[in-house]
Amino acid sequence: MRRTFIRLVVLGLALGLVLGAVVACGEEEEPEPTADIQATIEVAVQAATPTETPTPEPTDTPEPPPEPTADIAATVAAAIAAAAPTAAPAPTATPVPEPTATPVPTNTPVPTPTPTPLPEQSSGPPCIIAGTVRINNSPAPAGFPVIARSQTGDVEVETVTDEEGRYVLQITNFDMVFDLFVAGNDTNQDSPITSRGCRVIRNLTVG
Repeated sequence: MRRTFIRLVVLGLALGLVLGAVVACGEEEEPEPTADIQATIEVAVQAATPTETPTPEPTDTPEPPPEPTADIAATVAAAIAAAAPTAAPAPTATPVPEPTATPVPTNTPVPTPTPTPLPEQSSGPPCIIAGTVRINNSPAPAGFPVIARSQTGDVEVETVTDEEGRYVLQITNFDMVFDLFVAGNDTNQDSPITSRGCRVIRNLTVG
């Protein structure tokens, strides 16, 4: 296509030059200097030819620098170190105190029973309870025990019979009533309320 266009341009220029020469000859003017047809054609061709943008030659793509060789041993060692659990610090042993000697218990003294205080004895002449003791309707032998025991149980007064079976109790605790016993047997007889200087006869029988 380009060549055909160039040829047409060249033919057009040549035809124009010929017509110009014929017209000049008809007018009989002085002849013009002969045109340099070859130079004219080259100028026309250059003017008609589009300027081609020079295609830059492809430059060589620089090769990427070689990757550094991985230190496999160092990588493996780092991975193992990261995966290994951190060792916990060893617990400090707490010193166990030595057991102290168990104190030997001391013997606790047996508490001494506190005696029940007897009713305060009154001063002055005692209250006398006297009589005879018969056992199975016979006089009691000498030395047979006779006891006067307060009904509150906190006072006892004791005596013994003589050869004739007689007894005498002297009581210095007043305003009290006493039960009368012979050799541990209750005679079912009581004393009156004792008072200072009282005199009471109680004949006792058991069996």
